[in-house]
Amino acid sequence: MLRLASLCVLSPGEVPSASATGILVPAYFSPLSGGYWDELNGAADRVPLIAIMNPNNGPSTSVNPSYTAAVNALRNAGGRVLGYIYSSYSARPLTDVEADIDRYQAFYVIDGLFVDEMTNDSDATHLAYYEELYRYVKMKQPAYVVVGNPGANTVSSYLARPTVDGLVTFENNAGYPQYMPDVWTQTQPATAFSHLCYDVPGADTMTNYVQLAIGRNAGYIYVTDDRGSNPWDTLPSYWLAEVGLVEVLNRQAASNRPPVLNLTVETNRAARVGVIGASGRYVLEVSMDLSHWTPIATNVSATGQFQFSDAGATNSPGRVYRTVQ
Repeated sequence: MLRLASLCVLSPGEVPSASATGILVPAYFSPLSGGYWDELNGAADRVPLIAIMNPNNGPSTSVNPSYTAAVNALRNAGGRVLGYIYSSYSARPLTDVEADIDRYQAFYVIDGLFVDEMTNDSDATHLAYYEELYRYVKMKQPAYVVVGNPGANTVSSYLARPTVDGLVTFENNAGYPQYMPDVWTQTQPATAFSHLCYDVPGADTMTNYVQLAIGRNAGYIYVTDDRGSNPWDTLPSYWLAEVGLVEVLNRQAASNRPPVLNLTVETNRAARVGVIGASGRYVLEVSMDLSHWTPIATNVSATGQFQFSDAGATNSPGRVYRTVQ
């Protein structure tokens, strides 16, 4: 079912952002095999999607042209990409981790870093290690997102200090139905938490796990039937069903909250249209007569908020906007 919202206000309003349901994919597979990165591109146009790139247990020592093409294509499709780095539970020298960060920034256009093998205790030395790493990332590029992976429940200090912007609080091939998230996570934005489940046979179990994740305030989920020493080297056999499920659940959540549009006029007379609603895919349309509508922008938003500058409004006597979701 399509949901519409037409332009009805001329200035921004305060509307709380909705929780996102997205897919966080450990994309530990080559862009040259399996066509998996192409499948990620298709999914990024339907659901909020983040892929974790991992050329060689990190960025390697030189640019890989196949990864350059894959990363650029996914970002152009609306997805985001994080670069994989490992910390050996704070035992790896910070200078080595920072060198990997430098290489990612020099080699690829990405959206942030994924810090693997993260501690989950309250040891002051551990917290200081990840805080320093976080500051280094933000110094290099303030817009980078930092996701840490303890793979289990952790203390709130890692998010509050902060040492990360988001946490993977479950990574396992067993125990997800019985898993109980920490109480403190239930009052935080869902987008701060991700759950990764592998060796999960069957689409029915995948469906159950995705629904459990949403109920546990996890904004990002990934379920796969891949297994072995690297359970992230393919996409699951039920990948299309998983993407379709998340897309449907997003639409159902969005049906309870019609989006709001707001308009401001820029100095060059272009119209800046803001959309505030539930997470998911939006098509922004424009009309001159309320009968014929033309799509002018498509956006897959994890937060339900985005803006678009319509230069076509500069010489137009009047335009009406709406979103289709």
